[in-house]
Formats: sequence, structure tokens, C-alpha cells
Amino acid sequence: MKRPDQDIMKYFSGVEEDEVRLIWEKARRKDQSGESAMDVNPEEEWALLQKRMQTARRPVRGVRPGTIRSRRPASKATAAKTYAFITVMAAVLLGGFVMWYLFVPVSMEAPRGEFTTFHWDDGIRVELNSGSRLTWNRSFGNGHRNLRLEGEAYFEVPPSGKSFIVETQTAMVEVLGTRFNIRSWADDPDGRTTLTLVDGSVRLASLLEPESHIMLQPGHTSHVDYHNRAPVEPQPVNTDQALAWRNQGFYFSGITMSEVAAELERRYDSQVVIQNEILRDRSLTIYLPRPGELDSIIETICFVTNCRFEEEQGTIILY
Repeated sequence: MKRPDQDIMKYFSGVEEDEVRLIWEKARRKDQSGESAMDVNPEEEWALLQKRMQTARRPVRGVRPGTIRSRRPASKATAAKTYAFITVMAAVLLGGFVMWYLFVPVSMEAPRGEFTTFHWDDGIRVELNSGSRLTWNRSFGNGHRNLRLEGEAYFEVPPSGKSFIVETQTAMVEVLGTRFNIRSWADDPDGRTTLTLVDGSVRLASLLEPESHIMLQPGHTSHVDYHNRAPVEPQPVNTDQALAWRNQGFYFSGITMSEVAAELERRYDSQVVIQNEILRDRSLTIYLPRPGELDSIIETICFVTNCRFEEEQGTIILY
């Protein structure tokens, strides 16, 4: 007798398959010994097979039935741990984002050759001169606001009762409701911060010596630098001239030609080179309410300082 046909065996698996093969093997041995295969009672063997299979499937007392069922609690526990891990990671990421959003500084810039105006919701208005940057945090906390200025800016601050502070490389300005102008360029070798008050009142203090401070009155100006840590005595000033840049004009008052060249480079996004060392340190005072093109300004400056200039591949050379 041959082995059971594969077409039949595909209907059985596991314990059932083993029992069918056992019945088949008994029948084969009887056939080989000369006994009739009919001596094997298929119905009895089949009933015995079913009984054994039922016994194998019956759960043992005190033991959880089936290995598949026993794994389900472990799967639920793993899923719970995974969910908890994802929740914690989401909270960490969200917390990190909130901390970044509130405490990482943001900035407003006026690119070289351009001007920028910015409005806050509480009515504060800021104008930035070319090449300037204003930096602050989104979280102002305790009703106050701290700003960091590099360059030149004009502020209009409505009365609000909130502390408003602007810091530069050498000074700190505290205001409530006022209009004022601050000038503090990073490339200034003296680190000078110049404050001009249009109206209202402000407190100007040295960042290096905070106890040294003064109160300015409208139409006055003062400054702080590395050499004068206490603000100098306020002086009257023509605010239209001091704020000429707001109308794209220039007002140079007692500054060196090197500073003038740097101002022109920022405003026109060009390169101005001074070859003469004596000319570089020469002081200049000039007011240009409507300066026009860079060539026109250079001609005027050369007329006042008795210098010459030429242009090479977009670079202005003074000598």
C-alpha cells in the first residue's frame, strides 16, 4: 500500500496529520502481513482520532489555554509601552519647540541699500536704516520688552506703562512713551551709541557702568562710547538733520571720512575705498537732505574735503 495521497493530506495539519499517517501505516502493515486491510476498522480508528484531537485541544486546569491566547497580554503591554514612549517623545518635542519659539531670538533686518519699517501689535513702530538689525525674544515676560540694536533705528513708542528697553554694544535706553533715534554701528572703533530724542523722555545709561545715566529732554542728543562710559552732557540738536536718513538724506556731523565711507557703503550697497591715510581720518560735517546718486554725493564730499575720486569696476576710490 502506498503512502497517503498528497491531495488528501492537504486537508490535515499538525496532530491531525500525524494521526492520519498512523492509521494509514497500520493498514499498510496488515496488508503486507497477508491480513486483509479490511480488518482495520476505519470508523473506530477515525473515532479514536477525533477523541485524541479533542483531548489535545482541551485546556489543562491551572494553565491558560493555548499559547496564542497567552501572548495577547504581552502584546497589549508592548503596545501600551510603545504608546507611552510616543507620548513622552511628543511632549518632549513639543516642549522643545515651545522653548525654542519663546526664547530663541528673532530679528528684523534692513539689507544694505534698503530701509525696513516694522509695527508691533501694541502700537510700537520701528524704522531701520540700511544695514541695521533689531533682535528680540518672542517671550517678553513680566510686561517688559528688551531689544538689541546693531545699526540705526527710529522708534515711536506709545504710552503703555510697560518697560521698554533698547540695548546696543555700549548703552541701554529705557523708555515709556516717546519718539527717539539710536545710532550704534558695530564697525565703529569707539563703540559709540548716539541717542537723539524727538519728544517724550528717555533714560540713557552706560551698559558698562549702569549706574551712570542721564535723562534726555526733547530736541537733545547724547552719546556713550568705550572712552566715555558715562553719557556726555546732552546737547541741543536739529532733529530734522539728525534724522535725515528717514528721508534717505545724510547728516554727517564731526565724523571721520572712514565713517562716512562706511555709511555710503551701507546705503548704496557699494564699496568705497580711501587710499589716503590723512584723508581717512579727516573730520567731516555736512548735511545732504536730498543726496541723489552715489556719484553726486562723492563729488560733493570731494569738493568739501578737497580730494579726488575715480571708479574702477564698481568701486569708488578716494585719494
